[in-house]
Amino acid sequence: MPSPFFLILHSALMALTGIVLAAAVLSVALLTRQGQKLHTLLLLVVLPATAFALILPFLLTGTGTKPVLITLLQGVLIGPMISLAPLTRLKNTPGSWAATAQELGAGRKARFTLLWLPLLGNALAVGLFLALIISLLGTFALIKASLP
Repeated sequence: MPSPFFLILHSALMALTGIVLAAAVLSVALLTRQGQKLHTLLLLVVLPATAFALILPFLLTGTGTKPVLITLLQGVLIGPMISLAPLTRLKNTPGSWAATAQELGAGRKARFTLLWLPLLGNALAVGLFLALIISLLGTFALIKASLP
């Protein structure tokens, strides 16, 4: 049975990896204004990737793969699930709002703090909650896979 410290570290690292990937996806969506295409792509991969993240410990535990590598792979695989809620909110926001803010003199930082953060606030909270729940499920899967 792994120690409680290991379990907390595994959950935190998995969630953090997924959150970093989700932040990268959202940044690309904001900078390129390709939110619709990214949203469609995420819808195609979200369920298979999340399921594979939970099955991964059972596939790799007996092969000598380091638990940290399993954790990082799980974090990458849960990234689409975490970024889906904020990307959906971003997709449903009129594109003219950012253009209007820019025409009124708002720079990138002002648009980010005064427009995008308030608009995406609840969706980001949902994404963080999903990161926590899925990382806990991934930790339990790793525990179950490592038991004899």
